[in-house]
Amino acid sequence: MKKNATIVYTIKRSFVKSDISILEALEYNVFQIQSRPKKTFMSFIINRIKEKIKSIFFVSRSKIVIIWFNDYHAFIPIIFSKLFLKKSVIIVGGYDAIVDKENRHGLFFKKGIRSTLAKINYSLASELWVVHKSLEIGCSYARKKFNITSGIRSFLVNKKIVIKEISTGYDTRFWDYDTNNQKIGVLTAAYFSDERVINIKGLNIFNKLASLLPDITFTIVGESKIQIDNFINLNPNVNVIGVQTRTQMKQLYQNTKFYFQGSRLEGLPNSVCEAMLCGCIPIGSRVFGIPDIIGNTGLLFDTEKDLVQIKDFILSGLGEKESKQARKRIISKFNISKRIEKIKENID
Repeated sequence: MKKNATIVYTIKRSFVKSDISILEALEYNVFQIQSRPKKTFMSFIINRIKEKIKSIFFVSRSKIVIIWFNDYHAFIPIIFSKLFLKKSVIIVGGYDAIVDKENRHGLFFKKGIRSTLAKINYSLASELWVVHKSLEIGCSYARKKFNITSGIRSFLVNKKIVIKEISTGYDTRFWDYDTNNQKIGVLTAAYFSDERVINIKGLNIFNKLASLLPDITFTIVGESKIQIDNFINLNPNVNVIGVQTRTQMKQLYQNTKFYFQGSRLEGLPNSVCEAMLCGCIPIGSRVFGIPDIIGNTGLLFDTEKDLVQIKDFILSGLGEKESKQARKRIISKFNISKRIEKIKENID
């Protein structure tokens, strides 16, 4: 007989879909509670009512409740997990474990009901799963360079909370490297929905790098709700495109030689791992999980003062050998099979 699990989330992103598939592969029947982000008070109340009704029916019948990210949507399912004596897990991805004062960003940036509730959620959950260890203990580099406070333990009084590092995993069969493709250009991707993301994801650095390499095409993927060129005077060799499907992203990765991640804060960025699996040679800032992803298969940089070094790296004649090394690293460290095993160990 199949066991039941409840998964709670706001947006059904690829990593949520992946975990649903993992639970189903482990022979769980998966109930889903989705609370889409809404800005009106009435929609906020409706979300909470739906969470209550679904929690009564789903959590009561489940062995475990898994919640992607900490926020309002986590509170009611956690309360019902306590009432019904069920195990509850919050998966911490980044925003819910940082404070970036410069960009007014992070779940704990403002002191109020939201941040207080988030601390209660963390204290009530049976376990917290972080996608990278820096989201538990903090990233000292980000604090030193950008004055970013990070790590769940920086915001909690109760130090006995159980925190486990369970990295995200990637389908190495879908994200594949086609050696027949001619790889050119430099790519960066994120969901660019407001001005703050431009700074958080390092688009100014990306644009400055493009000015040093005018004969190479640079592409920004993920523009949504804003026009990036309203905030940055983009160089002629920088193209901007909107949000892409999973298959479209795969094609972009396969056709691009370098993937650039210039973030000032992250967790364990999916896009870097996916790009490397598709043979992109990675260039990334030295924050949070990015150094663990890239290792010695690409270039890690500190600040925009390193732009000449990055330029030289791009022009250094790297090719198929380096692309294969990048793919091999993700296969060995972040294969989806590793996440399946970790989840199995911690829910059975």
